[in-house]
Amino acid sequence: MTLLQILFILSWIVIFILAFDIARKEKFNAIHFLIFIFVWIWLLLFSFFPSILNRIWLIFWLQRWADLLVYVSILFLFYFALLLLRKTEDNRDDLTKFVRELAIDNSKKEEINWKVLFLIRVYNEAKVLKNTLDVLLKTWYKNILVVNDWSTDNSKTILETYGNKIILLNHLRNRWGGAALETGFEYIRRFWKTDYICTFDADWQHRIEDLWKFIKILDNNRKIDVVLWSRFISKTNTNISFVRKVVLKLGIVFTFFVSNIKLTDSHNWYRVFRTKIIDEIKLTIDDMTYASEMMDIISTKWIKFMEVPVDILYTDYSRGKWQKSSNAINIAIKFIWNKFFR
Repeated sequence: MTLLQILFILSWIVIFILAFDIARKEKFNAIHFLIFIFVWIWLLLFSFFPSILNRIWLIFWLQRWADLLVYVSILFLFYFALLLLRKTEDNRDDLTKFVRELAIDNSKKEEINWKVLFLIRVYNEAKVLKNTLDVLLKTWYKNILVVNDWSTDNSKTILETYGNKIILLNHLRNRWGGAALETGFEYIRRFWKTDYICTFDADWQHRIEDLWKFIKILDNNRKIDVVLWSRFISKTNTNISFVRKVVLKLGIVFTFFVSNIKLTDSHNWYRVFRTKIIDEIKLTIDDMTYASEMMDIISTKWIKFMEVPVDILYTDYSRGKWQKSSNAINIAIKFIWNKFFR
C-alpha cells in the first residue's frame, strides 16, 4: 500500500464521520450529506481500487488520472470553504439575535394603540437627530420608536433626554441598518398595535408631507399592504447625481431579474407598511443589503405594494453618508449568496 493510499484512507474515514455527524444534527441538510458521501465513496474507490482511475479519467478527456483527482479535490475544498463561510454567517446571526433580545429586554414595554408609528434607525446622527425628533414629536406625539444601533457619537445622550416621549431600543453592538430595522419590527410584533408603520430616516432627507399620500393610499385601498417611495416614477425635485442615478437604475434591473419584481426605484428607505404585514417580512441580512432582501420577500410572498413619487432633499450631510457606488457590487453578491446558498 502506497503513502497516497494511506492518506486517502485516512481522508475517507474523516469524511465518513463528518457526513454522519451532519445527518445526526438537527440542522440536517440532505445536499451537504450527499456531497460528503459522494466524496467518501470517491476516496474509498481510489484507496482500494486505484486501477479504476485509469478508466475514469478518460471520460473527462484528461491526460492523467491525477489531474482528475486534483480537480475534484479543488471543487470539494471550495465547497468546504463555502460551508465555513456559512458557519461564520450563522454565528453572526446568533450575535445579532442576542443583541436584539437584549435591546428589547432592556427597554420599556408599552402596548400603544395609534394609527401611524414612526420607526427610526439611528447610527451617529447627533448633528441632525434633535431637529428630526422635535419636528416629529410636534406633529405625531408619542408614536416614535427609535433603534440606536450603538452610535459612537452623542446620539444616545440626545435620545435619552427625550425620556418617555419616545420608545428607545439600544443595541449594545453595531449590527447595521437591516438588523436595526428588524429589531424595531420585532418590538412592534410583541407590544404595539398600530395601523401603519412608517420607516423614516433620522437625517431628515424625507418630507413629512409625503406621508399623507402614503396613508391615503392605504386607507382607500385595502389590497395594498406596502407603499414605497420612488424618485423616478415621475419627474420629481430630487437632487441626485447622474452617476448615482445610473447605479440605482442598474439596481432596478438586478432586482427584476433576481427577485422578479418590477420597480421604478431601488433600495427604498421611506416606506409605510400595514402593521399586520410585518409578520411576513422578517429580515435576516444585517447590513444595507436588507433592502434587496425586503423586495425579494415582497415578491415571493405576493405582498401587494405601490410606489409613490416623492421629493428627496439630499444635503451635504446626507450625501456624506452615502455608500460608495462601487459597494453596489458587494450588495449584489451578498444578496445572491443569501438567496441561493444559505
